[in-house]
Amino acid sequence: MTRRKPVVLVFSGSDPTSGAGLQADVLTLAQLECHPLTVVTSITIQNTREVSAVSPVASDLIRDQVHALLLDIEVDVFKIGMIPNVDVLQEILAVLKQFPDKPTIFDPVLSSGGGYPFVSSHLVQQVTKELLPRSLIVTPNTKELKVLAGDVDPRLLEASNDERALRLVKAGAKFVLVTGTHADSKDVENRLYDESGFVDSWSWPRLAGEYHGS
Repeated sequence: MTRRKPVVLVFSGSDPTSGAGLQADVLTLAQLECHPLTVVTSITIQNTREVSAVSPVASDLIRDQVHALLLDIEVDVFKIGMIPNVDVLQEILAVLKQFPDKPTIFDPVLSSGGGYPFVSSHLVQQVTKELLPRSLIVTPNTKELKVLAGDVDPRLLEASNDERALRLVKAGAKFVLVTGTHADSKDVENRLYDESGFVDSWSWPRLAGEYHGS
């Protein structure tokens, strides 16, 4: 009997360069021998150097995209990327509530590498409150970790990344994988945490230069 490939439903923005967003997810999932389904949450105008505009997809179109897919395809995993506003977040949460036993991967997309802001502070608060508790694993880079952990509060600016990661665990995420591509360090180090604290780490030599979607 032929084994069915795991089906992953991805919510994220479209990146026309394929360096990030839905296009990069499709390439990655195919490499991992999964079958990707895609729901577009935002249309972006960008190249490898900068993002010049982001246009959120209307929440009813998000709903219609999901409904059409779920009519005849069984989903095994949900993967969440760019969430442009609270309305889209609520549509995503409505889907996740229908499948409480399916694992959810949340890869926060809060701004572009060039600094273009993708989300508001209010949306960050709602994501922390409502999406983190539904996430099997959250994969922020060091910049995103600071925002999700509440470092907008001056009293928290001296916290370590270990402390910040544990705040996300306390907020409900089962695992937090902090990726090190944006860290100011010689090597790129990814660090994994759960409710017990630090679990494991993986490191690679840092390549010179900037890479879109790294």
